[in-house]
Amino acid sequence: MSTPLYLKPQPMTPQLMEQLEAEGLIRRLAPGRDDLDAAPGETLGQDLYEPKEGYGPHKLITVTVNREAFAAFGTHPDNEEFWMAGDPDRRPLYLAIARMDRPALEAKLRAGTVTPQDFVLLEMRYNDPQVSFFVMLAGIPHGEAVAPGAGAPPSFYVTESRDLPLDVMDLGEYVLQVDSASLSSSR
Repeated sequence: MSTPLYLKPQPMTPQLMEQLEAEGLIRRLAPGRDDLDAAPGETLGQDLYEPKEGYGPHKLITVTVNREAFAAFGTHPDNEEFWMAGDPDRRPLYLAIARMDRPALEAKLRAGTVTPQDFVLLEMRYNDPQVSFFVMLAGIPHGEAVAPGAGAPPSFYVTESRDLPLDVMDLGEYVLQVDSASLSSSR
């Protein structure tokens, strides 16, 4: 027997993305956020982060999601960047993010105390410099699913270390599901 966790899609807004950053789940990449104080005649650069040793150099991949289940919900041991450059007229894409790191979610799974409030479900927004580009921080459980229905499946880009594994989580009795009652109000 499974226990569905119905997650209400939330639109990607600057406020929500700032909240997720404040919770330590993501790092926003947006215009003006990382400006450096370059003097006239000067160009400055600064690392935002460096990959951990052992996962190889960075790579750019394209991702097309045509799966309605969050079957690959899991974590990476290092950061990855989401680049939501894509066609907004495709089927809606959802990103479920746990509001805690993997050990904390695993503890709640063992205790049987997981609730929908332990997750945020983003209805992904494309091509918006304020919300569409962000770093998913290492160890934060997340996964994608597409809305049911007809139409072309959505695609986006990810940069990550070449050898970065995906550690899929066993959610036990719990199944993440999009709250279909809220779909008409979220679009």
